[in-house]
Amino acid sequence: MGVAGPALAAGQTVQASGPVSAATQAGGGDDCKSEDGRPPHDKPLHAQLLDKFLGGGDDKVWGGDDGKDKHDKCPAGATGPTGPTGPTGPTGPAGGGTGTTGPTGPAGATGATGPAGATGATGVTGPPGTGGTGSVGPTGPTGPAGATGATGPQGDTGATGATGVTGPPGTGGTGSVGPTGPTGPTGPQGETGATGATGATGATGATGATGATGPSQCIDIDSYAPNNTESESAALVGGVAYAGRSNSTGGPIVWQDITDGDNQGDFPDNACGISFIDQGNDSFIKVLTTDGRVFQTHGDTNGQNFIWEDPWVELTPPPTPGTLRAAKAHKPNGTLGGQKNRRP
Repeated sequence: MGVAGPALAAGQTVQASGPVSAATQAGGGDDCKSEDGRPPHDKPLHAQLLDKFLGGGDDKVWGGDDGKDKHDKCPAGATGPTGPTGPTGPTGPAGGGTGTTGPTGPAGATGATGPAGATGATGVTGPPGTGGTGSVGPTGPTGPAGATGATGPQGDTGATGATGVTGPPGTGGTGSVGPTGPTGPTGPQGETGATGATGATGATGATGATGATGPSQCIDIDSYAPNNTESESAALVGGVAYAGRSNSTGGPIVWQDITDGDNQGDFPDNACGISFIDQGNDSFIKVLTTDGRVFQTHGDTNGQNFIWEDPWVELTPPPTPGTLRAAKAHKPNGTLGGQKNRRP
């Protein structure tokens, strides 16, 4: 932008912010002052302001010598008070007209290629052509041979051929033994061989623990007839003792079990022999066990009574093997006291 002329500067509101010289003395022949109180170079105030704020104007316009004020040798006076703001000047004339068009600038670089557009829709198929079928073209050259195919699976072994005629014996020496052929399939199982001889008898095993004593399998009976109108008996069958009575010496017997009821709990499990004795109104039945012990029970047998309610009691001492009776005189003829002691 160029520097405004005097008319533009005069139309703007200008407020002095720096020192401006003015007449402060009256009278006297001071060469630094004019008679009307202005500086001797006669610059208007607005020109002085422009010089101050925008750079010096040409003093020759205002009567200076060679561009210099003839009173520049005068010292600057004291800064005066700020003057009042002047009125706004009129608007200056419009600026100069439109300048000439500048030269055309160089062409810009080519822009990047834009993305490809979307494929358009397929057009409608045209009608079939009317031209005839062309002639068959010449046969093309033979293509290269294809690669060899993979080897197929091995075929089944063929049947063994018939044995050829035996040739004449060779004249060469015996050849080396060939490798052993593969083992043939297992043949059928042979017949069962003859039974081998019986092996030696093994050692006898240790004796097992003794089992619990089982019921006695002994069978025994004993009878007593106090008269010809009755008889009494005792029997042992399968480990059970019975007492029986008959109204005759040979009639049927009525039996009762005397190992249970009031008698149970003391009857031995291994009884194997039984006997019956009677004395007056009392009867006794005894049993002998397989281990040599003797047990006895008592019954009331007077008149029509035949009651066996007493418990079994073991009699001690038991018979001991090897116990001998008292020795008595023995006669050479086998008699004792004149009577034979053995059956004839």
